[in-house]
Amino acid sequence: MKKKKILYVLVTILVIVAAFAVWYIIPTHFLGGVEASDITKIYVFDGNTGKGFDITDEEEIAYIVDNIKETKLEKGMISLGNMGYSLEMSFYNEKDKEIESFILNSDDTIRDDPFSYWCDGGLCYEYIKELEGDYVKD
Repeated sequence: MKKKKILYVLVTILVIVAAFAVWYIIPTHFLGGVEASDITKIYVFDGNTGKGFDITDEEEIAYIVDNIKETKLEKGMISLGNMGYSLEMSFYNEKDKEIESFILNSDDTIRDDPFSYWCDGGLCYEYIKELEGDYVKD
């Protein structure tokens, strides 16, 4: 009887570990189920400069949303406790309700606690930094 309980516990632990491993290696997509037309505003706060701005142009929103949606990211290190960031982004609908938010740290890294997510590059980081120059005037 005791051997059955031990076997049951071991099998349960093995199943949990296997499920976590599969979940961990599956690529992640941000803004899933969201269309660019659902977004009316993207608020960006630059953690490097301390300045924020709204992106409201439909074409700019479409470019950013499509770029992020199409990029497959892999889970990386645990990011809990990390301080500092580059671009904190919040996506809003027409009712000014936040749909999703995360931190875009570079053209290959998104941070959404508890993980950092990586890709081979191609995220629209530089594009948003250029927009910041257009929207934020000193």
